[in-house]
Amino acid sequence: MRIRGRILRASDLAERRVLLAIGVDPVAGLRVPRDQNPFAVARTIKRLARDNDDIRFLKMVAAKTRTYEPKPSPGVDHTDLVDAAE
Repeated sequence: MRIRGRILRASDLAERRVLLAIGVDPVAGLRVPRDQNPFAVARTIKRLARDNDDIRFLKMVAAKTRTYEPKPSPGVDHTDLVDAAE
């Protein structure tokens, strides 16, 4: 992270993705409020940008909570099924 006063800007693509994920325009940067330490916020974003064990664990948990919906086979025409039911 590049720190310029209270504005934090991403210095690499991983940090840019973290900023985009939290809804911040990476070009404009993140303005840290006066009651927060900009260096601590920058360290947190840098930690999130790295692919560490915490992020891998969260990705694993998120993958387990996704529901599986089977997709219809590409050979079946759905209009034929509607006509047959009527």
